[in-house]
Amino acid sequence: MTPKHTQGIVLTRTNFSESDRIVTLLTNKFGKIKVIAKGVRKERSRLAGGIELFSISEIGFIQGRGELDTLVSARLIKHYDQFLGDLEKVNFAYECLKNINRITADAADEQYFILLETLFDALNDRSLDLVVINIWWVLRFLNLTGHTINLQSIVGGESFTDNQKYIFDSEHGGFVINKNGTIKADHIKYLRLAMSSDSHTLSRVKNGQKLATDLLPYLRGFIELVH
Repeated sequence: MTPKHTQGIVLTRTNFSESDRIVTLLTNKFGKIKVIAKGVRKERSRLAGGIELFSISEIGFIQGRGELDTLVSARLIKHYDQFLGDLEKVNFAYECLKNINRITADAADEQYFILLETLFDALNDRSLDLVVINIWWVLRFLNLTGHTINLQSIVGGESFTDNQKYIFDSEHGGFVINKNGTIKADHIKYLRLAMSSDSHTLSRVKNGQKLATDLLPYLRGFIELVH
């Protein structure tokens, strides 16, 4: 049987028998696949270097009749190692992989692969603060899963104004006016920019880290609610 070839990102790895591993990969051509990597835990395995976490690899696999395909080749294309010494970033990356694995079906859209690839690029840039990357990630993740936050108007349809304060309404995925709220017009403008820009652009926003820090608890709470 002719192997299928694609780029893949490892989501999970589980030891199986004495020398094998079962690996879940998000690919750019075939969605999410689960493969058995035979002999990969042996010292001289040719597959081991191609199924590292936080990497993109060129893989070849043969489709099986059941749930498991068989990995027959794996070549590392890029390993994102610049953030591995930062425990907060590593834990965040693990959490992102876990969430993607949990919510994606086998026929996952290629956009999920692109999202993770872009995330790894951002995490690997030591000049970018994690809170800014986190805001960018949360908005993209929500949008991709069909839970886009309403930044065009407040809940009820009225326009945002510069002199109002807001709180986040998780039930409706938007903001409502509240005189005791901590969210202001600058926060909304920052979120709008975050929806259309990359992490590097966000990192150049004046007072951006403070705005991101204010917003993150609301957005993280919304993710937990809808997922």
